[in-house]
Amino acid sequence: MSMSRIDSDQPVETQQLLSPEEFALRVKRLRLILLSIWGSVTFCVAFFARELNFMWLDRPFGFWMAAQGSVLMFLVITWTYALLVNRWEQQTQR
Repeated sequence: MSMSRIDSDQPVETQQLLSPEEFALRVKRLRLILLSIWGSVTFCVAFFARELNFMWLDRPFGFWMAAQGSVLMFLVITWTYALLVNRWEQQTQR
């Protein structure tokens, strides 16, 4: 017998199941956190863009953050939300 063999009667995943209430609470918390990140990136960076006056990628950093950084951050927020909610939905369906 090899040591790398997995016994069939042991569970492969040991993640706990989520109740619908726990799922809803996690999604609500995630929305609030991601919404506050989005708001701070969108409004604070644009408000302070003139103070961010060093050069980055041959453009002023403040201009780049105001024009592109907020959009890229929104995509990261959307991807994070989808990834986490899909994982939590799978935990509720087991």
